[in-house]
Amino acid sequence: MTKKIMVIDDEPYIARVIKFKLEQEGYTVFSANDGLTGLEKIKLEKPDLVLLDVMMPGLTGYEVCQKIKADPQLSGIPVVILTAKGQERDREEGLSVGASDYITKPFSPNRLLELVRNMVGENT
Repeated sequence: MTKKIMVIDDEPYIARVIKFKLEQEGYTVFSANDGLTGLEKIKLEKPDLVLLDVMMPGLTGYEVCQKIKADPQLSGIPVVILTAKGQERDREEGLSVGASDYITKPFSPNRLLELVRNMVGENT
């Protein structure tokens, strides 16, 4: 069965690059450009993994992650924060709200693909 990945990022270029790379590898990718829309799509689609920016309009990535982890129907979905916020305190905050991993931009698309594979249990 095809794994579903949710990408929430308000930078269209980054969202397109991630979507393109993951779809090339056979993943089904959904995207949103703000936290509130992303959260609604997560509730609807129940993805296998969420890739989440921090600085977005509406809900921040930290708030979205907290809401995912507080919802019993969604709490098992791994969340990877993918952000330009690279300070150690930012990373600590991301992990403290329930993120499984924290990657800073710019990132390697191949490294991201490897992480996705690991998170959804598709190690090659």
